[in-house]
Amino acid sequence: MEKGSMLSVLTRVVRDLPQLLAAPDRFQSLDINYEPPRVERLWCSYDDYRVNLHRIHPCDKALFHPHPWPSAVKILSGVYEMEVGWGLEPNADWAPPVATTLLLTTGSSYEMIDPNGWHSVRPILGPSLSVMVTGRPWQRHIEKRPIDKLRPLSNEAVQDLLEAFRWWVAR
Repeated sequence: MEKGSMLSVLTRVVRDLPQLLAAPDRFQSLDINYEPPRVERLWCSYDDYRVNLHRIHPCDKALFHPHPWPSAVKILSGVYEMEVGWGLEPNADWAPPVATTLLLTTGSSYEMIDPNGWHSVRPILGPSLSVMVTGRPWQRHIEKRPIDKLRPLSNEAVQDLLEAFRWWVAR
């Protein structure tokens, strides 16, 4: 995958966010709470990609994990600490060492385009809002998380999250 390729998709998604939010029925939701941090997610398809709108809640220690797909993220509000590592053996019993720790603030963007990349995100000072775009999954095995325990957000939580993103778009 070319450097900058997911960031260019993310730029288009952020530009198109007002239109996406104008069609709220296109979004599905998940309350991701099997490991910290808790993530409230709205997601929808966008061309050959998936758009994920996240509210990530503060925690003491965040899950260090690889992603099964390339991604790019823009932080719309808040601050989070991100640990980054690289390793070849993604499974539940092994994680690579942390190579660096970053403090990312409102307006920061990054992409993860190597299947061996790992990270954790830990909001500080309050929840963060972010847009993440993901590509097609890589053709490799990654230990699955207990997604069978995930549930959709309540209708009230979905509306609250949509309003939070609409506020950001309107500002």
